[in-house]
Amino acid sequence: MIKSISRGITALLLCCSVFAAIAQNKDIDKGKEILAKAMQQTDAAKRQELVNKAIESFQKGGMKQEMFALVGDAFLEKKDYTNASNNYSRCAKPEKKEGMKKIAEAYVEDAFAGEDAKNEAKNLKKAMDYYAKAEATKEGARAIGDKFYEKGFDFYTKALDYYLIGDAKVKIEQIAQEYFGKGGDNEAKAAEIYLKMKSADGYKKAGDIYYNRHEFGKAIEAYIAGANEEGIQKYADYLYAENRAEEADNLIMRLGDALSDKKDEDALEKLAAKIMNKGSYLLASKLYDKAGNMNLGDKCRAYDALINFRLEEAKGLFANVNDAAASKMITDNEKALNPLRDIAENMDDLKKNAPYVTLNIDSLTGKSTPSASDQKMQEDYYKSIKEQIFKNITDIAAYYAKINNESLKTFIRQRFLKYGAVRNILDKDTFIVKKLKQDVKVKDIIL
Repeated sequence: MIKSISRGITALLLCCSVFAAIAQNKDIDKGKEILAKAMQQTDAAKRQELVNKAIESFQKGGMKQEMFALVGDAFLEKKDYTNASNNYSRCAKPEKKEGMKKIAEAYVEDAFAGEDAKNEAKNLKKAMDYYAKAEATKEGARAIGDKFYEKGFDFYTKALDYYLIGDAKVKIEQIAQEYFGKGGDNEAKAAEIYLKMKSADGYKKAGDIYYNRHEFGKAIEAYIAGANEEGIQKYADYLYAENRAEEADNLIMRLGDALSDKKDEDALEKLAAKIMNKGSYLLASKLYDKAGNMNLGDKCRAYDALINFRLEEAKGLFANVNDAAASKMITDNEKALNPLRDIAENMDDLKKNAPYVTLNIDSLTGKSTPSASDQKMQEDYYKSIKEQIFKNITDIAAYYAKINNESLKTFIRQRFLKYGAVRNILDKDTFIVKKLKQDVKVKDIIL
């Protein structure tokens, strides 16, 4: 009997619940009908009155914040974006964001539906404002960029502006490639686009374009911005080949600064090692210092002191890095090193006193050509000191042969092979005289 009564009460409650749900649905449906009528009103006051009644019906139907999404959608359909926004703002966060995005998309549609550029800009600004409120700025910017991109090449610049905001790297690169494919000045435009990506890959591609167009200044700025060692080293090697060593060294240091700013100590050490292996010890020491490796920095300074015959300084620096063997190597060979130092100083003076030959550098190709009149003055100068230079070089060969340490001989060769005359008259590996005095021409003894 008790179980029967319990089942009856449960059934009654279920029926009440069903009837209540039906009643609520009717209130919601009624609210939707009232809302639809409200949107048909031309009088703002009458419309708002009906909207309020619709809200009352929604509330009666058990709706809460979600009802404002319905009201917002209704206003949005009538292109009343202000009231749509006001109602979406009263929703819970997910519905609010969705509503703001709908308004943004509506403004985008309006922008591309008309022909008025002024209204287009105004509507797109509004669109971006609402995308921001929807926390969808990048997504929105990419959508607007796509709209401009679809309009064709003449609108790529505008598309690019939005793709940059939207961080649409694939699309940005696609536009750059299309500009590059058109050739001519469009290649430079492609480089500018790659620069705007502000990524290592973008800077490299921009640098490569400028380099191939022989716009070396712009190429270097791009390579530096991206800390692109390969590109910078490529141009530095070219400068070294053109005997523009100071420019090349400055370029390497700029790369070092860029790597230091990025705190890439491993890359700095690799760069320093590469420079050291080329015999540019002072430059390498500065790079090691930037990398925080003071021990190798001191060792490179010791090598620089050695090849420039600052022998006491070199021994002190080797002592700092606990390289007693290197200090002893110097001491054991000072009888040969001291006269070699005097010859090196004399060779430096002779080179310094030579008439300067102006190099005319082509701004497009970067190629340098010497001034003909300067070359004539230089030739006359070397004719007057031809015998002195030849004697210096044969003395170098004689004292070099007295050195009893192969490592030290390597440093001596590095020091003297920087002179063209030494390279022309002595064998570069053995420093044996390979060209007799009577066979030496003026061009052979130019330092």
